[in-house]
Amino acid sequence: MELNSLLLSDFKGKKIAIGTHGNIMTIILNYFDSSYGFEFWKQTSKPDIYKLEFEEKELKLVERLWDQ
Repeated sequence: MELNSLLLSDFKGKKIAIGTHGNIMTIILNYFDSSYGFEFWKQTSKPDIYKLEFEEKELKLVERLWDQ
């Protein structure tokens, strides 16, 4: 997950948008918080939109924005 760490460093304090598939998003979330796994992935919709907030390199907030 070096790319995620690089993005967090390069864009520290800024807002960025990243588009990805649900599988990859779940893997990324799981890297930062092991509670995001298969059960989380199963409850996501396709498409889905999430807002993630980090403090330094620590995941602080996961908020689902897509409501359908």
